[in-house]
Amino acid sequence: MPIYGTSSLSLSNISFGISKLGQHQADINQSLERLSTGKQINRASDDPSGLIASNKLHASKLSIDRRLTAFERETSFLGAQEGALSVLSDLVIKLDAVTVEAANTGALTQQEQDLTIDEAQSIITAINHIYNTSTYQDNTLLTGFSASDIGSVFVEQTNAETGELELVENSLADLPDLLSTNPEAAQDLAKQAVATIAGRRGAIGNRINAIESETNALLSELTNTEDALSLIEDADYAKETANLVRAQILEQATIQTMLTQQKQVESMLGLLTQSTSAISATAPISNKL
Repeated sequence: MPIYGTSSLSLSNISFGISKLGQHQADINQSLERLSTGKQINRASDDPSGLIASNKLHASKLSIDRRLTAFERETSFLGAQEGALSVLSDLVIKLDAVTVEAANTGALTQQEQDLTIDEAQSIITAINHIYNTSTYQDNTLLTGFSASDIGSVFVEQTNAETGELELVENSLADLPDLLSTNPEAAQDLAKQAVATIAGRRGAIGNRINAIESETNALLSELTNTEDALSLIEDADYAKETANLVRAQILEQATIQTMLTQQKQVESMLGLLTQSTSAISATAPISNKL
């Protein structure tokens, strides 16, 4: 009876050892996987709640990245537009000076007045050229800033057909003609153009400053989001290395214990075999008796 009881206990220990060995090997595989990927969540079963949280953080991070990209593109466009407007600004400031000079009709000869009008026309031509050629990724940079769009002044003019006076709207494109007929209206148009372009450049500057502030806030939010993701997803290399070594040691200890248990079982089976042989050997004698 002692032999059978001990054998049953040994077999139970071996079964328990096999279960523990499987657990240790699973721990080793998990630590190796985390060390190789750098992530402590490699599948949903690793940490279901952590996976849900990380997915939300990834969505938030993607949204922030897209907003930052949009701000970057807008800043580039506004920078290009402001550069083109700065060229227009130089031209209309020069045009304003021309109108001031042309208004002093008493000090100018007719030839000088004609030259002034020609200069004004050259500036208007340059403005239209910049308007037509200033693009950014196939988009017009100066929409609303052609010579025909800048400035507005109403001037009384005689209708060629009826001979009656009527108010006619003039834009910057009409400035060269106004220099000889209505210098004050020409000056008004030039000053409007200077103010309009300066106002747009100021608005661009304000928008770029606002984008910079929003970008800084988003970058701070992105940093916090990435830190949160790191806490949830990234593997702790020191911890996982320690877990790996511990699991490997336990695996070896379990294997050694199982080998010892196996030897005990084999020894017990040997004793059982000897006992069975001894009983069989005495059986004939009993029969003879």
